[in-house]
Amino acid sequence: MSDSLTIKRPVIVKVKVTEGFKARMAAEIRENIRKLDAELQQLEFQIKRMVAELEKKNPQGIPAAKQHVENERQKRINAKNKLTEQLKNISRIAIGAEVIQGSLESYTEINIGDDWEDIMGVEVVVCDDKIIDIRRRNNNSDG
Repeated sequence: MSDSLTIKRPVIVKVKVTEGFKARMAAEIRENIRKLDAELQQLEFQIKRMVAELEKKNPQGIPAAKQHVENERQKRINAKNKLTEQLKNISRIAIGAEVIQGSLESYTEINIGDDWEDIMGVEVVVCDDKIIDIRRRNNNSDG
């Protein structure tokens, strides 16, 4: 039996905050808010059309239809509120700070005697779309 094994491990991706990063994130959030506003307008249109149809065919279905659309509307309002809060928070992030952008997975070979924290605690740091550091939890750089 071998003393080594290849495993898949999580890798945290962090972004070093720059003015450009803040601008891109703010623009992305504003675009998502714009899309939600368009969806909310579409829902308003749909409910009017749906009520008009149900008045002719099935008036008893109106409350359920309105409730369904209201639930969908509320989901979008909640999402919009979260995005608005994120937009406010972006301006508060210090230039040079590192924020978690997401995670991915990598394969690595492990051996008997390896430090588990060292193997599992890997981070990649990106600045302006370039990898600037690969770290392990013990702060030794891989490269």
